[in-house]
Amino acid sequence: MLAEFNLQTVPAARADADLVVFGLRQGQVDCEALKAVDQVLKGEATKEIARRGFDGREGAEMVLPTYGSIAARNVLLFGLGSQPQAHRFRLLGQAAIQNARHLRAGSVAISAHAVDARQIGAVAEGIELSAYRFRQYKGTADDAESRLQVAILADEGGADKGRAMEDGRRMAAATNFARDLINTPAEDATPEFLADRARWLAKENALECEVHDRRGIEELRMGALLGVAKASPREPRFIQLRYRPRSAPNGHIALVGKGITFDSGGLSLKTAGAMEEQKRDMTGAAVMLGVMSQIAHFAPPVEVRAYLPCTENMIGSSAIKPGDVLRTRSGKTVEVLNTDAEGRLVLADAIAYACEFKPRHLIDAGTLTAAVRAALGTRVAAILGNDGALVQAIRNAGAWAGEPFWELPLVSEYREELVSYVADLRNVGTSGNAGTIMCALFLNEFAACPSWAHLDLSGVAFSAKAIPLAPPGAVGFGVRTLLRYLCEST
Repeated sequence: MLAEFNLQTVPAARADADLVVFGLRQGQVDCEALKAVDQVLKGEATKEIARRGFDGREGAEMVLPTYGSIAARNVLLFGLGSQPQAHRFRLLGQAAIQNARHLRAGSVAISAHAVDARQIGAVAEGIELSAYRFRQYKGTADDAESRLQVAILADEGGADKGRAMEDGRRMAAATNFARDLINTPAEDATPEFLADRARWLAKENALECEVHDRRGIEELRMGALLGVAKASPREPRFIQLRYRPRSAPNGHIALVGKGITFDSGGLSLKTAGAMEEQKRDMTGAAVMLGVMSQIAHFAPPVEVRAYLPCTENMIGSSAIKPGDVLRTRSGKTVEVLNTDAEGRLVLADAIAYACEFKPRHLIDAGTLTAAVRAALGTRVAAILGNDGALVQAIRNAGAWAGEPFWELPLVSEYREELVSYVADLRNVGTSGNAGTIMCALFLNEFAACPSWAHLDLSGVAFSAKAIPLAPPGAVGFGVRTLLRYLCEST
């Protein structure tokens, strides 16, 4: 479903739409806009609210038919709870989309007369996120995409609210861009495919783009990335994107995203079931591309550079073997004892390279460890880092975006498990415990930056079933968090 937005100042009772939607706070279900509609309905709305016991509690929904008393065929009431945050307004947008589908409504009007600009932005964001469907590989019967006309009804502050509505749509568009990349099968979503998308983004958004092929990666001395790529017939790529603000920036922020376009586990082979969703292993790169797809619109005052090491991790006669030693960009050597711990290897090279340009902050992200899913499940991501202020700023941005992050400790005592007797480091710990922390400790060895944060998205990147604001498949978790962080904290 494709949503087309406009901002209107008409009263809800006169809105020309198939469905009128009200978001109501708990204990305050008698707002002025609804009273006007109820008056036209001759008190039937009030009677039905009382009969069904609707009180505006979080997530409660009630649909009322109007029987032709107003232009809208139905009225939807959605409970915002007692102290609604931005995420509750996103879910209001989701409820509008879901009920429009169910009621076959071609147009929706959302009453926002007592709603501020940011909340309107969240409604638009929720609509666009919930309307998303990945259709590129569907048959001809699914080719036609229905269009939904969405009117946001506001009585004042039109310019600010219109801008907020557009910002919400852009936040969702960035997420949906990442979702498309992650959902694309690995046969098509190759490292060169990601490079092409990066080039396209650069052209569309006046960004700088540089793509290194295998020879360029060799010249950059990224031995870890090259080692992971050895068995794949798909050539690796190292992608750089750069956004420059109009005014002179005070330094820059580096974003590093893991781009393993398919992960077989290498010779430390994954099970068949574990491989089914491994097209998602380039989520970190997709998230950063999603951020860069809208960075020019939000125009933060800081320069932003994205670094994306991209390759497949495959098996074959040339594959890296357990016990092999790789020399990384930093000069440190790594004994590879598990070829399925490859994400940290490609990130190590990219992080070391990014740190050479002395960023103010460096943030890396990817689907790194199964351990994080065991610890935090599928709705909370892990964050670790060496700068408490940066970690908290990202967590705050995630709370606003409805993308929660939980901080795990960098336990320095565990670092000895990464000591190898044949190389500087080994790529997995000796005990097999605390896998998420061990991965972050490994990356910390290459993060020669005083302000660094690591986001492990393995549990939250992909969902086998529909979840709030996302259909089955790629979630796009982290895009809106990072955009918010870049816009609000720099």
